[in-house]
Amino acid sequence: MGIKFERVNFYYASVDDKKYLALSNINVSINETGELITLIGETGSGKTTLAQHMNALLTPSSGSVDILGVKINRENVKKKRVKLNPIRQKVGLVFQFPEYQLFEETVEKDIMFGPKNFGIDEATAKERAKKMIEVVGLDESYLSRSPFNLSGGEKKRVSIAGILAMEPDILILDEPTSGLDPLGRNALLNVFNTIHKELGKTVIIITHDMNTVLEFASRVLVMRDSYLVYDGNPVELFQENNIKNWNLDVPDILKLTHELEASLSITLPCIPRSRDALLAMLEEALT
Repeated sequence: MGIKFERVNFYYASVDDKKYLALSNINVSINETGELITLIGETGSGKTTLAQHMNALLTPSSGSVDILGVKINRENVKKKRVKLNPIRQKVGLVFQFPEYQLFEETVEKDIMFGPKNFGIDEATAKERAKKMIEVVGLDESYLSRSPFNLSGGEKKRVSIAGILAMEPDILILDEPTSGLDPLGRNALLNVFNTIHKELGKTVIIITHDMNTVLEFASRVLVMRDSYLVYDGNPVELFQENNIKNWNLDVPDILKLTHELEASLSITLPCIPRSRDALLAMLEEALT
């Protein structure tokens, strides 16, 4: 069992006592394992609010969210019928800015903080820190370093390692590649792909990068003006009417494909999701 939203609405209160609707009648289910989902939408569309409901950082104004078998609704939370901290251990959320999650003297202590906070003994927490620093592509020498002396990309990796050390079933990442150069972006996305495939976890990535959506996602969710307007295949997302209606950027590989089709007077059978796939299609089309 994963995460299931049923008729979820969520309102933010404003300074003038008016309510701002951030989520409108959300109905969606996410598997506990086997998915690599990208969550996209314009700024203010509700995507981060939706993600924060997935680990009970926010709770519905109406409707319910079932998270790994625990039903979260207004009444259950108000009457304290559910414990939220165990949910946040099982559904890990990595914030957009790693500085929000880094505060200890060393990288090792930062990674150990979460497990120890949930009752894991120090020796086990140390072992998890050693394991997870390698999972995110850094070596053990980083464990003794100060997190504040790391590069932006290294800080992101350490913050991810800290969440992974709590052994969540589902991992949510808010704009994890923002501010990174193309090499750093690809390296980090490959880390997420490894986590998804080798650790068997469902990974949900909030992003504005359409290249990430097309190349890596098995499924994409699109938020627009508080509504979930699309839930489906990344390739099918990039149809001309969707791009226009939802103001989507066109992925680089799709731009290149259209240019080559026009210049070579050919039509490829489908949208390629990578350069290797594009080259294979071109080779077949031109022989």
